[in-house]
Amino acid sequence: MKLALITGGSHGLGAALVALYQQRGWHVLELSRSGQGEAHVSVDMADPAQTLAVIQPLFTDLAGQAWDEIALINNAGVLTPLLLVTRLDAAAITANLNVNLLTAIHLITAFVQAFDTHPCRKTIVQISSGAGQRGYGSWSLYCAGKAGMDNFIRALAVEQAQAIQPFTCISVDPDVMDTRMQGEIRSTSATDFPDVGRFIARKKHGKLRTPESVAEFIAAVVACAENGARYDMEDGLPNLINGQEEDA
Repeated sequence: MKLALITGGSHGLGAALVALYQQRGWHVLELSRSGQGEAHVSVDMADPAQTLAVIQPLFTDLAGQAWDEIALINNAGVLTPLLLVTRLDAAAITANLNVNLLTAIHLITAFVQAFDTHPCRKTIVQISSGAGQRGYGSWSLYCAGKAGMDNFIRALAVEQAQAIQPFTCISVDPDVMDTRMQGEIRSTSATDFPDVGRFIARKKHGKLRTPESVAEFIAAVVACAENGARYDMEDGLPNLINGQEEDA
């Protein structure tokens, strides 16, 4: 049996990943605040203490079982507040970075510690963004969280390269998808987000990927990922055929 743990699985890309891995016969648990169904585990990643109280015993229990393969996909993330730094308040900063950085690090750390000695293939996927590589006005918190997680994964990959039963640690940039987050962006006023027109145009001209197509890409990456790599859907997936790399 294969195990997939997916955060933020109640809608958008997370829900597409849950559906895909369930269709492929994996045992799937989705960790979110508003999910439903048998796969749902209720966690609020804006609250690190509550999340830890749930995931630590959950991971301990799961680690006591035999698995053929394990994947943790940290997809949960929030963009709001979409505001200039001059308008941010302390509560908004804390809530955003709890979800995008602090709780994400707690979750991955708990996962690594619980499954450290499992001999099967183990993959940790951090859903990244172009915002982790460059700055966008009014996205300062989101950019900070994504950049921080990209570097956390890079550092963890260095550690795991020396581990006896290593995890494969990667980041995946899904490009721009047609999700609820994109709807939030398009509904933001130009005063709060001066670049909003560009995102409205993307939707108008059909330049948004579907969550389902991105989920397929991520699953393909998980099947052949190299430790420490950062995969960008815009670049496609390298295929290894008879030991030779070809562009997908």
